[in-house]
Amino acid sequence: MIPDWAMQALPTLPVFAVLAAATFVGGLMRGFTGFGAGLLMAPVFSLLMPPTHVLVVILLLNLLTTIQMLPDALRIVDWKLVMRLFLPSLLGLPVGLAMLHMVDPVIMRKTVGVVVTLVAVLMLAGWYYKGRRGVLQDTLTGAVSGFMTAIAGIGGPPIILYLLSIPGMSSSVLRSVSLVYFSFAQVATLTPLAIGGSLRVEHAVYLAVLMPVSIIASMLGTWLHRWSVGRQQNYVRVASLYLLLFTGLAAFFL
Repeated sequence: MIPDWAMQALPTLPVFAVLAAATFVGGLMRGFTGFGAGLLMAPVFSLLMPPTHVLVVILLLNLLTTIQMLPDALRIVDWKLVMRLFLPSLLGLPVGLAMLHMVDPVIMRKTVGVVVTLVAVLMLAGWYYKGRRGVLQDTLTGAVSGFMTAIAGIGGPPIILYLLSIPGMSSSVLRSVSLVYFSFAQVATLTPLAIGGSLRVEHAVYLAVLMPVSIIASMLGTWLHRWSVGRQQNYVRVASLYLLLFTGLAAFFL
């Protein structure tokens, strides 16, 4: 029998259907590419939840479902690159968490929509960072990613656009670096939230109902990644980016 407190926190069926659909597509995308779940889920979730709820639920979903994908990633990950990006991300995290409690939810949702739309357009156009690479560039990329992770769980764009600039990096290595980096960043963001008492019963309930959807989607995305190596990966990537574009626009205009 479900306790009363859990029943009160359960989303309505229409809300659950929307959240589950976004979770499934986001998990599928992350399982395939190593990133993109937060980018796709945040605009949809922000239509139905306050910003803190959006951040906590997305981070917990991503972190717990990443565990099943880490064994493959850890075998080929570039640890030095992960650390060069993760350590600077700790500079941006407190700034993002501070703004999370200051910015109006509507403004936050529209900002997320703009970021997601811009990222989709840049990646569809084939743009990536072409400048110098070094300590300064690694630090700025990590710090901006940490800020974006803490404010809405969408820290992927700076990292991915930066990683795409590395000559000769295969999609498998890019995926592994993304998975390990984001796992660290998610733990680093959730820790102060937990200490500050921002984790609530509602988050546990939403996590319980959405976790099975996310796990299945992530497993399917991982299988698609393995199947598509050396095949038509680009078609799936382009379709995912157009979906991101649509989601970003919807979050901004709705």
